[in-house]
Amino acid sequence: MDPKPLDVDLLLPQRGGSLFAERVGFGFAQDAGILGLCGPSGSGKTTIMRIMAGLSFQASGRVSVDGECWFDSSQGVALPFESRSVAYLPQAASLFPHMNVRENLVFAARLEEGARSGQRSPRTLIIDLLRSFRSGRCLPGWAEEIIEIFGVSGLLRKGSRELSGGEVARIALARCFLRSARLYLLDEPFSGLDPESRFSLGRTLADLLKKTQAMAILVTHTPDEICSLAQGMVRLFPDRDDSRTPARMRPAGRGRETGSTVFFSGGPE
Repeated sequence: MDPKPLDVDLLLPQRGGSLFAERVGFGFAQDAGILGLCGPSGSGKTTIMRIMAGLSFQASGRVSVDGECWFDSSQGVALPFESRSVAYLPQAASLFPHMNVRENLVFAARLEEGARSGQRSPRTLIIDLLRSFRSGRCLPGWAEEIIEIFGVSGLLRKGSRELSGGEVARIALARCFLRSARLYLLDEPFSGLDPESRFSLGRTLADLLKKTQAMAILVTHTPDEICSLAQGMVRLFPDRDDSRTPARMRPAGRGRETGSTVFFSGGPE
């Protein structure tokens, strides 16, 4: 049997006054598409995303993508971010304030090109780019295509402080997708957008994932709005009575199950 494109089984640490560690397990059987992740504040959404990205290891369990183990606490496997085919867009998608939009995107494109060459460590590469970066650099052709897809080509001359919330959201997504990855982790990427823009940008995202055969985990507080775009939804429910554990979760082991996964029959065409 072929491995799942995505398989996650994590036991998150206890938080606050909870008596239970929290167990979350879900998978994704499709090669491309969106899996939503929703839940109230404090339910562990950002923690899960950071563990999947290789930015935090404060959990036990396992994360694998296409059969490749990224994290396995029982085997001592914990690949860092740069060793995973992953891109992460956090909630605070900050742009360099001293650069305009073009310069922010050129920097991200050059960082990706340097990472592809594999000649320097990520830390050294970032330091070298910051030291040598010059304004007026041109975007490579492959990057211009991504920028057109997300509709930010008309914003390239704007300063970072001149942008609206919706413009920042689009630019942050474009910058994220300048990194070629198998899995994109998007933490509330549509914040600051009106409902119509969220749907339009979501459709753009779904089409791009299908074209590139990539997966995305998308954190949202408005799950109903992405049901027509996503192939499934993981819902997290912290601090519940054990009697209310949903049937679709895998066995809890020593932890309390804190979520359910619902897969939709359709998804975007």
